[in-house]
Amino acid sequence: MASEVELMLTENGEQHIFFIILETLFMKYIPAYSAHGNIRYWTPILGGISGSCVMLALSPILAWWVLGFWIAAVILNLIYTYLGRNEVFSYTFRLLLVIFLSGIATMTYWDQGWQMVMAQALALMLSIKLMELRKQRDAFQFCGLGVLGLGVASIVRFDLSFGVLIFSYFFSGLVLILWQHIFDQVPKTGKSFGLSRFFSVRLAGFALFLTMVTVMLGFLLFFAFPRNINPVLNLGAGLEISRTGFSAEMTPGGIAGIAESNRIAFRTQVNQILHSSQLYWRGAVLWKTDGTNWTPGTPHDFQSSPLPSAIVGEDVVSQIITLNPGRTEHLFGLYFPGRVMDLSGVRYNRDGTVKLNEVPENAVRYQVYSVRENKDSLSSKEKSAGLAIPDGVSHSVYNIAESFAEDNSEPWDIAQSILFYFNTQGFSYSLSAPPGFEQGQTLEDFLIRTRVGYCELYAAAMVMFLRLNNIPSRVVVGFWGGEYNPVGEYWIVRDSMAHAWVEAWFADRGWVKLDPTRHLDRDMSEDQDEASVSDNIPAEQMLSPSVRVVDWLRWQWTNWVIDLNLARQARMWRSVRTSLEQTWTEIQMPDPRDFLKNVFLERKSVMVGLVLSGSTLILILSGLILKRVRPTREHLRTKAGRLLAAKTPGRHDLSAPGAERQVWEWWSSNYPEKAGMIRQVYNDQRYGPRPDRKKENLLRDLLVR
Repeated sequence: MASEVELMLTENGEQHIFFIILETLFMKYIPAYSAHGNIRYWTPILGGISGSCVMLALSPILAWWVLGFWIAAVILNLIYTYLGRNEVFSYTFRLLLVIFLSGIATMTYWDQGWQMVMAQALALMLSIKLMELRKQRDAFQFCGLGVLGLGVASIVRFDLSFGVLIFSYFFSGLVLILWQHIFDQVPKTGKSFGLSRFFSVRLAGFALFLTMVTVMLGFLLFFAFPRNINPVLNLGAGLEISRTGFSAEMTPGGIAGIAESNRIAFRTQVNQILHSSQLYWRGAVLWKTDGTNWTPGTPHDFQSSPLPSAIVGEDVVSQIITLNPGRTEHLFGLYFPGRVMDLSGVRYNRDGTVKLNEVPENAVRYQVYSVRENKDSLSSKEKSAGLAIPDGVSHSVYNIAESFAEDNSEPWDIAQSILFYFNTQGFSYSLSAPPGFEQGQTLEDFLIRTRVGYCELYAAAMVMFLRLNNIPSRVVVGFWGGEYNPVGEYWIVRDSMAHAWVEAWFADRGWVKLDPTRHLDRDMSEDQDEASVSDNIPAEQMLSPSVRVVDWLRWQWTNWVIDLNLARQARMWRSVRTSLEQTWTEIQMPDPRDFLKNVFLERKSVMVGLVLSGSTLILILSGLILKRVRPTREHLRTKAGRLLAAKTPGRHDLSAPGAERQVWEWWSSNYPEKAGMIRQVYNDQRYGPRPDRKKENLLRDLLVR
């Protein structure tokens, strides 16, 4: 018995200090604050909660049958716990089951990448481990598998909800480990107990504290460690994830298909108050067509330096854009983007197209400066590309185009006549194909037979009309509009806002935006519509109040976690250093020599008295604190006697002759299994040469009845 006590003191004190703290905080409250009841369900419940966090994190790549197996494991674990059995099935059966199911997952998902295989295997092993979750060792192994599962999930997702799941998992996992440790120690106390509200709140609070410390340290390391520009291992290669659907080409129904998605393409802050109808986000410029499909076919090559036109003055619009991963290298910006900041590998074109050297794998954040007008002269290559007519244009289209030109008509008047034509000839906008044209419709079908279509058809038709009237023109694809979030003062642009419009070149105006779809069933011109826009953003263009804060959190998560690159990290720490230096400079510390001169040479007795009084008070308080923190040996001996008397039924004065003998007789008759250990620890603490806090805490735990 004595050797067991010494082992607990030395081994726990040196190797398991964490659980010494845990037992000190909780074990002494078991008899006083616990109620009788059945507590064996808490282990499977906590395991199910923490494991479910991992399953939700892996859900984008988790097979439905694997998720079903997890649900079955949770249910079976609860049933077997109710029946009083330690494990679900035998060890051999569980081992064969996990090998068999992991083999099926490997054969099924091997061609989809090792990430898919690893996700299924970890989920299956986590399910099997839940079936045998009974001891603290099992809890550690279970939580270790969960951490591996979150590591695999981080390859395919790192959104805000994933961060919430990580926090929830660490919290529930810590509660599971802490609870299991206490639950395993209960038989040693010789008393059965239930889980009271006080005990639950105290345990959850301690786990929450540890979780917060872990998260704070994690963020500190995340922001402190330098970011690697190129990852050492591209672990996510070959695994397709959700991306924005923008395409730099225009095919029949292409934009209509994108517009059916409500995914967020990007979020952006604009330095001016604009109406959503003014937000034309340029993505790509399309010059070349075969009569059906449109492709860039840019007449000029891309260059690495920004456009020579000055991006200065009141007409410049600045935007900070956080672009979600996509399938295109094109960057977006309002009107005519001229310069992109905070990104490398950017290339520019005369037509306002801006793109990267390659498709970004992760979200990118950049600042772009745009001008509202582009009055650059028309080059010969641009004129040739902007007037090109494909083969196979029908005579009906030619006849309609000729009807817009009258004698001595100016190009601008012809363009306005085309817009008026779409506004007055019964055209309507629809993302769905008209009956009988589900496989697509030609330009002639759209203009003559159906007069129903989406923005691609209107843009293609207007460009054809303009070119047939010798007006250089091109198609621009991107996004139109946005949803405003007043919480972060930024716009949200979704795939459903994908759009195509027209730009035509006029000698006295330069390149001008023309959007035929905005003139359907409207009795106004392009200029009138934009001029009538208010500076205030209407409420119907804002996000609903219920989702504003949540979306703002997602946006901040993307900015400060997903898109934290080396350059932004360096700027952040430089800003922190500058702020600290300024704060330190503003603090005016007195010169010690001047202070002594004022005290001793000028004999300021009042100041001397205050200093001496304050010093004396500090010394007295320090002594009291040290006495409280470091009690004397006599105090510890006296406290041991009081503790034994308080834990023994009846009133006992241990200083009276024979009182200790009566106490030991009671403990020997009621708790013979630990009476000897209690007596040894008590004698060491009460009469030994070196009483200390460690023996006092051990005695307190042993006296729990």
